[in-house]
Amino acid sequence: MSSSNVEVVKGAYDAFARGDVEGVLGAMSADIEWNEAEGMPYGGRHIGPQAVAERVFGPIVADIPNFSVTPEELMESGDSVIAVARYAGTGKETGKDLDLSVVHIWDVRDGKLTRFRQFADTVKFAEVVPAEARASA
Repeated sequence: MSSSNVEVVKGAYDAFARGDVEGVLGAMSADIEWNEAEGMPYGGRHIGPQAVAERVFGPIVADIPNFSVTPEELMESGDSVIAVARYAGTGKETGKDLDLSVVHIWDVRDGKLTRFRQFADTVKFAEVVPAEARASA
């Protein structure tokens, strides 16, 4: 257990906030297991940074061009970092604002993000990005 795990996760959030997708992807292990909450438009299990970029990051910025995620609290437990975060933005098709509290659990090994688990109110998210309005992946 090390505060460096928190620094790795914080660094990924900071890179995303700067629009540095390559920086976020570079923080991931080659075989990262990315788990979007079931019921999310991008929900399910994605393996590897390229899959995350194509099936999550690309579609979400198409659906919510000004999408942001802001970590509000980071807590470490062993090799895991728990983030309480907030999603914000405006749905491209609906024009509705997103303001949603979420929980992310990150696993970190050897300075790389190895697993991501998302817990979110999928119904509230669907009000902003309904399935029929979702950009094709």
